[in-house]
Amino acid sequence: MLVTPVLYFVIPCYNEEQVLPETSGLFLEKLNSMIDAGKIGPESRVMFVNDGSRDNTWNIITSLTEEDEHYCGISLSHNRGHQNALIAGLMEARPHYIIDERKN
Repeated sequence: MLVTPVLYFVIPCYNEEQVLPETSGLFLEKLNSMIDAGKIGPESRVMFVNDGSRDNTWNIITSLTEEDEHYCGISLSHNRGHQNALIAGLMEARPHYIIDERKN
């Protein structure tokens, strides 16, 4: 029996309030197209890891998670750096496949 893989886009975020509203939709669009094509399972997610942002990033992430079940997020208590934020996301997600997307 073939199991449909679960994919998480793990996206560390630090002070991303200016770009997150636009880029989040692009990630969701790609995720949904892969789900619709049967390439990944519907349990797949776009996971944002708030890396101690000092702006409105976490509020945007929480709003996104309320809008669509394919968004999820975790928040670190303070800035720990890109790699540590990525590791935190990987430890939380535990999917079959992971894509690390850098925005800069």
